[in-house]
Amino acid sequence: MQKVHGNTNGIRRSYIERLEAIYEIETERKEFCSQEIYNTLAFFTEATGREAMVYIERSGRIETVIVGEQDRVNLPALRKRRSENRLSGLRCIHTHPGGNALLSQVDIQSLKSLKLDAMASVGVAEGQPALMQVGILNEITENEDISVNLFGPYKTSEVPDDFLFQEIAAADIRIRPPESKKAEAEIARAILAGIDGKNNLNELKQLADTAGFITVGEIIQPKPKPDKSFYLGYGKLHDLVLEIQKLHADTVIFDDELTPSQIRNIQKELGKRTEIIDRTALILDIFSGRASTHEGRLQVELAQTKYLLPRMTGYWGHFHKMAGGGGGGGGARRGEGETQLEVDRRLLRKRLNELEREIDKVKSRREVQRAARERSKIPIVALVGYTNAGKSTLLNTLSGSDVLAEDKLFATLDPKSRRVNYGDGDFVLVDTVGFINKLPHDLVNAFRATLEEARYADLLLHVVDISSEDRDKQMEVVADVLTQLAANNNPTLTVYNKCDVSIGAESFIGGNESVLISAKKGIGIENLKKAITKKLSDLRTEISILLPPNSGAIVSRLYASGQVHKCEYREDGIYINATVTAEEAARLREA
Repeated sequence: MQKVHGNTNGIRRSYIERLEAIYEIETERKEFCSQEIYNTLAFFTEATGREAMVYIERSGRIETVIVGEQDRVNLPALRKRRSENRLSGLRCIHTHPGGNALLSQVDIQSLKSLKLDAMASVGVAEGQPALMQVGILNEITENEDISVNLFGPYKTSEVPDDFLFQEIAAADIRIRPPESKKAEAEIARAILAGIDGKNNLNELKQLADTAGFITVGEIIQPKPKPDKSFYLGYGKLHDLVLEIQKLHADTVIFDDELTPSQIRNIQKELGKRTEIIDRTALILDIFSGRASTHEGRLQVELAQTKYLLPRMTGYWGHFHKMAGGGGGGGGARRGEGETQLEVDRRLLRKRLNELEREIDKVKSRREVQRAARERSKIPIVALVGYTNAGKSTLLNTLSGSDVLAEDKLFATLDPKSRRVNYGDGDFVLVDTVGFINKLPHDLVNAFRATLEEARYADLLLHVVDISSEDRDKQMEVVADVLTQLAANNNPTLTVYNKCDVSIGAESFIGGNESVLISAKKGIGIENLKKAITKKLSDLRTEISILLPPNSGAIVSRLYASGQVHKCEYREDGIYINATVTAEEAARLREA
């Protein structure tokens, strides 16, 4: 059983045990706080005259329970965060004796200094939770303070959960200052670590920059594969310890996915003050911060949960932070630690099942939407490519839309679709999440419902950053992921982008399978539109044919899969004029 923290002197053991039981209470993810927790905190406060507080992670897990004095709870400092421009991922619910539900100035200051998701105060009257007020951060003011929005008081049985979570999500965006205002001291200093000196760590550095780290050094072990115990090898790991001390680094980011035993061994050598992050965790963290829709957040959380579950044994104390963003001490010790580990496992498995069911619903909705698009007979063109290749910029240029396009990795996570009008033909252009080398397998699976847009597209536009020195490797990565999605045989047009910043780009173009453009400058866009139109027209052909009188099933099929321009029932058969796929045209001619 987890320990109740704070001032427990002079309190009956039975009251402490009742507070400890809060760790076993399952709070639904969509629930701000369970009524059982409200009741338990209120009972304790009425019985002892002291305030009580609980930290709840975004996953619904109870982080810690604390007892205070009559008029205050001393809030513990959270773990050191990677960047001060994020919310902590924890909400605090605490009691006020005497029925006063209003947040105090101390409460509000704690909300600001700890950057909590929310601070809630519950007034306790006659042993019952009366009303509750909730504070959520608003935005950074001109004097660099943070304003606070106050909501309620609410009855604890009538808390608007969905509304409060929406406000928390909005606050997480509002409080982030412009890049120019970030103080370097507030951002974690990272050393990058990788294997095989033939490969540089440029891409890992880009990922670290995207996640908000300052890269202060690199260390590469020239080995063909990672050491099973220490990744870099025991000797090189001690060189890393010296680098950490010399460069005042507090984080090490590894260029591969680490096993739980590697993390445990490395942490033992580097010490608890150094945060260890592997490539998969870094990518998941970026995805978590970039997902802006409900669907995107579901898919990222599913990947995170699958990543965490097998890693809980043997390194529970480090990895349980990731799901909710909160900190906390203790490893998986015998006795009380093992009990909490099993609780966490159960909660994660339950959440995993919930997420998979919700993702299945997303997939079903996408299939319905896809079927509707197919019935409309409008061709689907999907943008695929390596992250930061310029897909979103191209989507904007072709469609005249204003989808966010940044010079950052994974600027787009949530798929966007726009209708493009060009000449006699229209098509729907779909943007997809960018690919990357060593893309976590669970992430591909989690985003399968979204990535399958590529699988069912009539035409793929493979956007390549021609200015990148690693373009050949990047194209291989995209081809591998498309193979995983069974989309590698789809008709494809290679679009070499960023020709305005690449010397000798013209040498890459040959035949009708590739186009050279600059989506940002608008260079080559007309050529691209013509190439798309020609590709789509090649995929479909107009055919006029007289079918036998008993060909009703074939006619129905043509209406479902093609575009029927004319259908006449004549004495000698059924005359059809339609635009169909090349495959369908061949079948009709053979019939």
